[in-house]
Amino acid sequence: MKKFPLIAAALAVALMFVSAPQPAAQDDKPAVKPEGETTPDAPAVDYLVISADGLAEVAKEWADYRASHGRVTKVLTIGAIGKLHEMDEPGLTEIKSAILEHAGDEEVREGFQVLLLGDCPNDSATDYDPKSEIPWMLTRQMDSNPTPARRERVPTDNFFADLVQDDDALPDIAVGRIPARTPEQARLALAKVKAYEAAKQGEWLRNLTFFAGEGHFGAMIDTMLERLFMQFAESMSQAHNVRMTYANINSSYAYVPSKFSNKVIEEANAGALLLCYLGHGAYDRLDDMYVEVDGKRTRYPILSAGDVGKFNIPDGKLPVMMIIACETGRLDHPKGSLAEKICFTEKAPVAVIASSRDSHPYSNTLLELAMVDELSVNSAPTLGHAFLKSKRELILGEHPERKKLDTMAMFIIPEKERAGLNQSHLSLYNLTGDPGLRMQYPKLKLSLPGTLELTGDELKLSLESLWQLGELQTEFWIECRRTALASPVKEFNKADLTSSDDKKRAAAEDVIAANHAVSNNKRVCGVQVTGKDEGAVEDTLEDGSKVKRYRRFFDGKLDSPLAPGDYILKVFARDPKGERCGFAAADLKVKK
Repeated sequence: MKKFPLIAAALAVALMFVSAPQPAAQDDKPAVKPEGETTPDAPAVDYLVISADGLAEVAKEWADYRASHGRVTKVLTIGAIGKLHEMDEPGLTEIKSAILEHAGDEEVREGFQVLLLGDCPNDSATDYDPKSEIPWMLTRQMDSNPTPARRERVPTDNFFADLVQDDDALPDIAVGRIPARTPEQARLALAKVKAYEAAKQGEWLRNLTFFAGEGHFGAMIDTMLERLFMQFAESMSQAHNVRMTYANINSSYAYVPSKFSNKVIEEANAGALLLCYLGHGAYDRLDDMYVEVDGKRTRYPILSAGDVGKFNIPDGKLPVMMIIACETGRLDHPKGSLAEKICFTEKAPVAVIASSRDSHPYSNTLLELAMVDELSVNSAPTLGHAFLKSKRELILGEHPERKKLDTMAMFIIPEKERAGLNQSHLSLYNLTGDPGLRMQYPKLKLSLPGTLELTGDELKLSLESLWQLGELQTEFWIECRRTALASPVKEFNKADLTSSDDKKRAAAEDVIAANHAVSNNKRVCGVQVTGKDEGAVEDTLEDGSKVKRYRRFFDGKLDSPLAPGDYILKVFARDPKGERCGFAAADLKVKK
């Protein structure tokens, strides 16, 4: 677990949230191409499965599943690639040439994706077992370990994604890996994908669940980092529900140290669009939480490989997990990595984005910032698309906030060094999961007016939808801003946490748990509404299709008075069958 300079660490929290574009989903008729078959007039392959020889049967099942949703798929085994080049173990170049052959030219390449079905050879060995392994590239880039004697070369799957031969390592296609060694592992990963894509819609799609390790830079600095996190949380989509659990006992977002790991699991088990960790890590675990009393430090685990079996996320509500830390995606470790453990645990997150070696807070946070926006703002159609766009943002720097963030970093990290860090992180971060995963988003597109004003306790509201609202369960409520607390938190004696007095210890733990609940619950009052529908108005979307836009008017009354200030009005709606849901938010100014 590595430590880095203060400003870089501050950026690691501050750079967390912003945005970018997206392509249309695939709606073509299913088509699966057998190995070696070429048909001049057939549609171009847009989903290629490269499989270890012993996983060919599952690879066909995976391709058939993707074809059933309109993808044009093909399976190539390592053995089939080897035959073309008259070798038993085709190398990286031969595998990449097979990808290039099917990727098409740059004009038609945007939706092309590659799934690697097979594990990495241990310790990035040059030799591998084609029955269960597909090699990844051991680059010349070095990781971000600040100790020169311990720095390592970076292994990556990004080599297969960089198809334009200009040595910039910029990915051109989305590549993901299921590091299975057995058909049983591969089928378990496929079952998780199917469960996620078939899951009923509901509150879980609103959840952006974060947990973080302590920066270990001292109380004053770590408090500043927490505040920076909350400031940037304000810039995220206000319609989403942001949850935070912080392994810093001085924070109101802290949780009971002895129960911290279980709390992380509990939060994840509620389901989420995204589950994200930021902090230090190792190949098989995340950092520890520390409580220091009278110079003695007691440590408590945040999450280890042994805790992964406690995930019990029901009904396919499996989040994508981002682990912004060192080494947790070390897929070539002989004992297996945390990312692999999650991948092959049935009710754990559906996919993991993690680093193969030691990473750096500056580039880490740029990547996280882009991924959060791709999923919560831009609604990227597939996980691979979101990951591709986010990695390209590291180099292209097209985000409107990027210049401001680089200005903050320039006094600590020179421009040339920042560019080098971003290049290495193209290789460091890999997707353990299916790039073709069809992301779940609300099917009911709701919108509220941008800003509302309130004097007194009555509201006049309108809610729009692109589809007929029909029978819906609709709830309105008002929250304070994310940088504020709806209720005050209580103080406790930190020394009581390690006391031998059971009553003192239990009382302190109860206060910490209550403070965490208060800090995450931003709700200040409900809104009792009565409404009526207005007739439908036909509208034309960007693609030329016709839809009916419905508007529903509401008379709202607050169930408790509000002090003057800035708030957020939120709405959540779902149909009784769980087939669709929607949510929206608007700024609300309460006047005297």
